[in-house]
Amino acid sequence: MKLIKVHGIERCRILRRLNRFVVEVDVNGRGEMVHITNTGRLNEYLTSGREGLLVPIGGVKLRHRLIGVRIGDYYALIDTRLQNVAFEHLVSNGLIPWLEGYRIVKRSPRLGSSLLDYELMDSSGRRLFIETKSAVLRGPNGESMYPDCPSIRGRRHIKEIIDRLLDGWDALIVFIAGLKDVRCFKPYRDGDPEIHKLLGELYKVEPCSIKCISIYLSIYLSNDGYIYLDNPDVSLCRDWVSTIPR
Repeated sequence: MKLIKVHGIERCRILRRLNRFVVEVDVNGRGEMVHITNTGRLNEYLTSGREGLLVPIGGVKLRHRLIGVRIGDYYALIDTRLQNVAFEHLVSNGLIPWLEGYRIVKRSPRLGSSLLDYELMDSSGRRLFIETKSAVLRGPNGESMYPDCPSIRGRRHIKEIIDRLLDGWDALIVFIAGLKDVRCFKPYRDGDPEIHKLLGELYKVEPCSIKCISIYLSIYLSNDGYIYLDNPDVSLCRDWVSTIPR
């Protein structure tokens, strides 16, 4: 399902990652430094020679942002800004069954000592806090995984959600897999053992507090593309769930 049109796309070849926020690319034989929003390691994507997609951002030092990397016949959507734009579109248009009746009422709400991504509300005034995380690491069996490296911020957010659930609030974490044909979602133990443990604790508190959706990017015309919805309700991997102590 087509969700959002992305204008002004330009193809590039990835050369190397310079730091958390800058990638060096080749655009028609010209070297250029571009912005990246995803702070994961992305080792499987940011390898020399891979085809990437850029959009203009109007900066002086960095004129483009890297949003996607080619995976066969589509592009993995690695850009966290566009991932959240797509999530907002899905919520606003009622395309996520488990968020039916909810609307976004606030961005960056404070919950405990953390700022989460969204506060939603349904028609009865019931509040729901959501934190989104990019889960573009693909496992050997087609699963989406998170994280691909240690994340202190990710640990803090999961702890906040656990605490709020125990206090009687409604809160959940939504993993956005910018990938096509995702089989299921599970935490990646080797990326961050502490997050793997915390997500198991979160599941024990409330299994429905861990959700995953999958979206991806495809080129429409030479300079335009679309973000597509792949699955609004990706299941949790059974081989992970079965290991969580009851």
